[in-house]
Amino acid sequence: MSNTPVTAEDLYLYAMQLLDPEEQTRLENFLLQSPEARAELANVRGDLALLAMSAEQQAPSPLTRQRLLKQVAREKKSLTSERSAAAPAAQTAVHGIAALPGLAGEPIPAGSGLRNGLMPIQQDGDTYTPSSDGTLPFRSYVEDEAPRKNVFAVLTPWAGWAVAAGMAVGVWNLYHRVQVMQDQVSFSNAKASKATESSAKALAVMETLRSGASQRFTLTKTSTPPLPSARVTYLAENGSLLFQGNNLEQLPPYKTYELWLIPIGEGRQPIPAGTFKPDERGYASVILPELPKGVVAGTFGVTMEDDGGAQTPTLPILLIGS
Repeated sequence: MSNTPVTAEDLYLYAMQLLDPEEQTRLENFLLQSPEARAELANVRGDLALLAMSAEQQAPSPLTRQRLLKQVAREKKSLTSERSAAAPAAQTAVHGIAALPGLAGEPIPAGSGLRNGLMPIQQDGDTYTPSSDGTLPFRSYVEDEAPRKNVFAVLTPWAGWAVAAGMAVGVWNLYHRVQVMQDQVSFSNAKASKATESSAKALAVMETLRSGASQRFTLTKTSTPPLPSARVTYLAENGSLLFQGNNLEQLPPYKTYELWLIPIGEGRQPIPAGTFKPDERGYASVILPELPKGVVAGTFGVTMEDDGGAQTPTLPILLIGS
C-alpha cells in the first residue's frame, strides 16, 4: 500500500467517484482499516447530498427553449403520420368480417361455437361477442414510441454532479481556511503558554538563589585526584611559622620539598623556611623553623630541592600563595 496520506480532498473525490482505479482501490483499503475515515466519508456524502438538493434551478436560455419546442413539434408530426398509416389496416379488417359465416347470408354450421347466431371475435388477447345489432367493439389505438431524449434529459444528471463538484471544491477551500486559522490559534496559544512557563521558571530560579534554606554543594570529578594544597600561618614580629600541606605528590628519591618566605618589596631575596617530605597520604608539616624576626612576608612558595635543601629556590615554584 502507498504511504501517501489520505486527505479530506481524497474523500470528496472518492465520494464523487472521480478517482483513478488505483487511487480508489488504495482509498477503499484505507477505509477498511480506519473507522475514523469511514465516519468522515459518511459526513462527506451527507454534505454532497445537501449541496446537490440546495442547488438553485436556472431557467433555460431562449436558444435552448427554441430547440426544445422544435423537438416537440417533430415528435407530434411523427405521431400523426403513424396514426394515418394505421387507418387503412383497420378498414381492411372491417371488410374481412363480412366474409364470416352468417354475415353473408350463409347458414351457420352447428357446433361452431356461436351463441345466438353471433360469432365470438378474438382481438388483442380478449374475446368479445358482437351485439345483436351487428356492431363490433373494436379497439383503436396506436402505441406511442419510446420517448426521445432531449437536451435537458442528457444534461440534467451531469448538471447536478457539476454543481455538487463545484460546491465540494468551495467547501474544501473553506475547510482549508478554517484549518489554517486553527493552526494559527494553536501556535499563538503555544507561544503564550511558553512565555508563561518561562516567567514561572525565572521566578523559581530567583527564589532558589535568594532563599536562606537552600543547600549549596561543590561537585568535582570523582576520578580526578585532589589538588595539592597548603596553609601557612606566620607571625612576623616573632618569626613564628606553622605550615600544613595536603594531597602532596610523592617525591622522587633523594628529593625534598622546601618552603620559602618571600619578603615584601622588590629586590629582596627569598628566605629558606624549612624542608619536608609528605607521608603516604600526602600530608606534611613545618612547625616553627628558624626565621629572622620582623620580616614582613609578601608570599610563600614551595619548590623541589635535593636532600638537605638549598639557599636559593630552584624553579619552577610548585606551590605559591598570597
